[in-house]
Amino acid sequence: MFKKKPTIKNLSPLRSSDRRKIADQIISDYKISIPSNPAETSSDQTAKSSTPTPNLSSVRNALLPENSLTARFTTTAGPDLREVQGIVYVGAHPGEDERVLWFKIEHGPGSDRKLYPTVYTLWQNPDIVPLLLTPDMVMRKLQGGADLMTPGLANDPPFDPRAVKGSPVAVANINNYTVPLFVGICEIDVSALGEVQGTKGHAIRGLHWQGDELWAWSSSSRPGRPAPEYLEGWDEEETEEVEEGVAGITLDENADSAANENREDFVDASPAPEPDTAPDFKEPTTKEIDDAFINAFIYSLYKLKNDNPSATNHGLTLPVSPSMLIANLITPYLPIYHPQQAQHYNIKKTSWKNVKKFIKHLDKLQLIKSKDRSGQETVVLDVDFDDHRVERFVPYRLPSKSALDNASKPAASEAKKSTANGDSDPAVGQTLTVQTLYRPTGKLAPTIFPALSASDPKNFYKFSEVSTHLDQYLQSQDPPVISRENRRIITLTPFLAETVFASSSSEDQGTLKRGKTTRDGLLKRIQEDRTLLQPHYAILKPGQTLAEVKPKSGATPKALVTIEKRTGSKTMTKVTNLEIFGIIPGLLAEELQKKCASSTSVTQATGAAKGIMEVLVQGDQRKAVDAALVRRGLKSQWIDLVDKTKKKK
Repeated sequence: MFKKKPTIKNLSPLRSSDRRKIADQIISDYKISIPSNPAETSSDQTAKSSTPTPNLSSVRNALLPENSLTARFTTTAGPDLREVQGIVYVGAHPGEDERVLWFKIEHGPGSDRKLYPTVYTLWQNPDIVPLLLTPDMVMRKLQGGADLMTPGLANDPPFDPRAVKGSPVAVANINNYTVPLFVGICEIDVSALGEVQGTKGHAIRGLHWQGDELWAWSSSSRPGRPAPEYLEGWDEEETEEVEEGVAGITLDENADSAANENREDFVDASPAPEPDTAPDFKEPTTKEIDDAFINAFIYSLYKLKNDNPSATNHGLTLPVSPSMLIANLITPYLPIYHPQQAQHYNIKKTSWKNVKKFIKHLDKLQLIKSKDRSGQETVVLDVDFDDHRVERFVPYRLPSKSALDNASKPAASEAKKSTANGDSDPAVGQTLTVQTLYRPTGKLAPTIFPALSASDPKNFYKFSEVSTHLDQYLQSQDPPVISRENRRIITLTPFLAETVFASSSSEDQGTLKRGKTTRDGLLKRIQEDRTLLQPHYAILKPGQTLAEVKPKSGATPKALVTIEKRTGSKTMTKVTNLEIFGIIPGLLAEELQKKCASSTSVTQATGAAKGIMEVLVQGDQRKAVDAALVRRGLKSQWIDLVDKTKKKK
């Protein structure tokens, strides 16, 4: 159903009353039991389990969390690409980012106006639908868009009595039998099957699966979340019974041990528990840190390819910014097993010293294709998932989440404050320096400036340096051109007359007739003439120098905030030109949505290069946008505000 990327329109908040109503409808449709009086739970039962007894409110929140959003979607399905329309419900479970949790098909093939869960909902709500099993080979076919045929069922009868014709079901890989990866509808009464072998025909029509475009969608442009390795709530049968099911589809008498070995091939081994005390280890060399960063990147590609075999770019959203590269594709895969190791495995300890040079090195290794964008940011345009180093990669043990959490504890209280505020945006708190530079053309070299190549980093000058070079030229003239009575008055030299004041404008012609000009007027005339000085700019991040950054041509950039009316009287706030400052549009939209309690969206900026996005926020949110941009290192003079809602005089 969602093999093609759906078009999801502007998200809008779901009212609390509507959320409760929808959640209650889900509880009714899926026959989810809720204890009528939790207080009656016996003390024996309480002693057996530390899990709180669920009540109506907690069940509602688990199915459809608070602050959920809704939007309409359109996509195409089937060989004839028939249009499908419906509604998605987006929300975030505790500790997770926003994802599509439920969807409803209202028009087009398969429309029945029923609510269906995504795998993200199933991973949080065990046993709300029947779970069927299928071999790994069949699961790969399902994740490519195929339907499940009856011979592909790996369960032994009797099947779940809820798996009747027309009911929603989930399907898991028999090698990872507690994790649903596929959602579909029964086309036959599966519960009535007496045996599977020898039967034919469709059993389950696919709607959604891990790896499709609905799974990959994120309001913050993050890649889809990989499936967990084990979910306790879905493991209702004894392990021995599951092993018997696996043995039924093998040919060897030692099927149990073989099945366990195969299971290790398809899921990552659980990370070993972290020791309470720091182990003895020597400080890694620069080469070892470099190798760890490269291996971490290859591991991330290997994991994406195995987790999302049929998704576009295996679930990776391109282009990848430097901050997203480090946060999502490097740090989780570094061999940090203890907090003391964290201080060694950071980009400044590598031989590259910064992310830009690291990306260039990956490009040199032909693992990626990179490109320098405006604002000195180097992004990853493409990734080679078929590289032999990815194909032959042997996974190593990854640190547990607790190890990574502990590694971040020595970071100052500022990090804790950031986490408390829900800030996961790497741009928040950054310090930026914007330098305005000028490159002299051949008309001024070598008379005023030295003759250097256009690409020479020394051939870019700050305004103060331009002024200094002009003073040196004026003071070197013989006879003197600086007036003794008033040092601000300059007598024109033949060079100045023929080069600087050579236009036919009335100002230049008047200056030539007088034969004199002011020193400030001369400097301004040179600065404003692009045939003499070409303006450039450089945006420096902490620790960067002009020698490390290639200046970009043009005037100093600014973030543009536009207040305008759309569709009649609806006021919108549009924010553009963010990427140049290292700001991730999706994460900014996520923050504004929560701060403003308004619907937001991120779309391709009109008239801009592909990949340059704009953030839209409902309402006049200029103050909130300004505050969010200042938090990301922008100064007020780098922000332009255009109010198109004012009436023209």
